[in-house]
Amino acid sequence: MKTTNIFTGKIILALAVITAIGFTSCSKLENQLPLQEQDNSKAIHIGEIGSDVTGVSLIAGQNIDAGNVSFEDIDTDGNGEKDALQVTYTTKDGWGLYDIHFWMGSSLSTLPTNKSGNPQIGLFPYKYTGLGGVTSYTFVIPFNVIGFNCDVVDNYYVAAHAVVKKMVNGSWVSETGWGDGMRLVQKGSWAMYFKLYITCDEEPPVVQTSTETAFAYGNSYAGCFLSYSEFISNPNRWGWTNGPLNEGDYTFPIYAGAGQCDLSKGTLVGQLSVSYHNGSAMVTYQMSGNNSQTGMPYVLDEIHLYVGSEVFPRNKQGDFTIAPGQ
Repeated sequence: MKTTNIFTGKIILALAVITAIGFTSCSKLENQLPLQEQDNSKAIHIGEIGSDVTGVSLIAGQNIDAGNVSFEDIDTDGNGEKDALQVTYTTKDGWGLYDIHFWMGSSLSTLPTNKSGNPQIGLFPYKYTGLGGVTSYTFVIPFNVIGFNCDVVDNYYVAAHAVVKKMVNGSWVSETGWGDGMRLVQKGSWAMYFKLYITCDEEPPVVQTSTETAFAYGNSYAGCFLSYSEFISNPNRWGWTNGPLNEGDYTFPIYAGAGQCDLSKGTLVGQLSVSYHNGSAMVTYQMSGNNSQTGMPYVLDEIHLYVGSEVFPRNKQGDFTIAPGQ
């Protein structure tokens, strides 16, 4: 609610002569619109919660950085909810992908290994062979397959294997690659694993605001700007001047977006109250209602108010004006 008290010598003198006032009330309101609906947004963290790391290096031959393995949570059915983990292998510096073997689970005890603890990549659940040297390969793992839900923070172990090749001095060099992490065994295979966390973070909706012009409509006291010859050539400048008003109490609706003064196009967003007694006027703006599509409230952003003995205010050149702020 916004209240404006008006005590000026000009208004009091004018009221003493004509015992009436005219007023024009313009306001700008913010119509809040949700940019996206609130949902449970999954977040990927590697190494530790809050790391903001979503990928690891793809290490070839134990010490060559040949690319990376990255992760993203995605929506596969278009319902606005993330329901799967997208895994992408990418190579660089001339290395190409030929085979991929990928495993993830909630316990290392379920990783397929031989008696020595070395991984058996042929038993990994995700196998893609004969890739022919592509530099990027992506596959998708549904969350329900790995048992993820939003009730708990899920900690997974990942072993990401690849066979990569590169042409060096006219000959093909082939290397085994693993997603960078910790060694599975201290002796034998240098295979590595790393930890991946998937969390379900509650995020507030992102809100944007749009601004609309609104005017008080004085019913039988209202005169549309377009009915005055000074402004009839500018149909975009709609609105009402209201009056003259004798002393008393008045309540007028405030409409937004009523182009060309057509109430059927407008939206009722509040009311304006005028308490005019003993030569002074108190004007109160009271916003009300919510956007019908979003449920968000209408709020005031700016107010421009004219009260005087003439139908419109005048600019510095002495001409009538309906431009806010003048």
